[in-house]
Amino acid sequence: MRENTLKQRLYAGKAAFGVMCTFPSPPVVEMLGHLGFDWILLDNEHGSITVDTAEACIAAAELSGIAPIVRPVGNKPEIIAPFLDRGAWGVQVPHVNTADEARAAVDAVKYAPDGHRGIFSGGRPAGYGFKGSTADYAKDANRQTLVCLMLEEVEAIENLPDMVKVPGVDVFFIGAGDLSQSMGHTGQMTHPDVQAMVERGVKAITGAGRIAGCSCPDNLIPKFLGLGVQYFHSGVNRLLQQSSEAYLKTTRQAAADAGK
Repeated sequence: MRENTLKQRLYAGKAAFGVMCTFPSPPVVEMLGHLGFDWILLDNEHGSITVDTAEACIAAAELSGIAPIVRPVGNKPEIIAPFLDRGAWGVQVPHVNTADEARAAVDAVKYAPDGHRGIFSGGRPAGYGFKGSTADYAKDANRQTLVCLMLEEVEAIENLPDMVKVPGVDVFFIGAGDLSQSMGHTGQMTHPDVQAMVERGVKAITGAGRIAGCSCPDNLIPKFLGLGVQYFHSGVNRLLQQSSEAYLKTTRQAAADAGK
């Protein structure tokens, strides 16, 4: 496998900024890499990215130096493994609520002795079997692949003291959207109670010496950086909205000033 620059960055204590893409477009993925993002989240859970369409996006990410992470639709080996076999550098597993579920995610990502992922050294991440031995590839894959767990319910936050003890997890990511729903404040990510729960989770993660991520509005990123959060992402749609609004505001005003 290629060196996982995202893992390197995180374990060096640096922040990593990514962008979520819900549709399969290798050119867009490649552009985002050239723009300087650290990683891209290819969304299989809510988006239209499939195992087949993910492969070209992963190749485009590698070409432009952006780490390709996939969010699968569920926490099952038969869902997770195909994305890894097509070259994903890691997975961001949704709705993980217990230590047992955390261990199941690690088990699906890692080869023995760290897990039970089915061995396959004939695909892209192993150089199609042309480079080195299967044993060496398995060891390297275990070292390089990233496991991110999404904590999206109150149950997950309450179970963090046990979950942070699970080996093999690289990032614990608090998803404020579904968390707000589980708290009875659907869609209100900045509700004081939701933010308090996110902060509680972040402190439990960083307090255990683990890497934290969270979803938040751009204006709250400085606050969460101060709390030790390292792993953030925006969305292609949000970035397009921001740049389009800024462009149109400037150009419409220029046109108005010119009487056009």
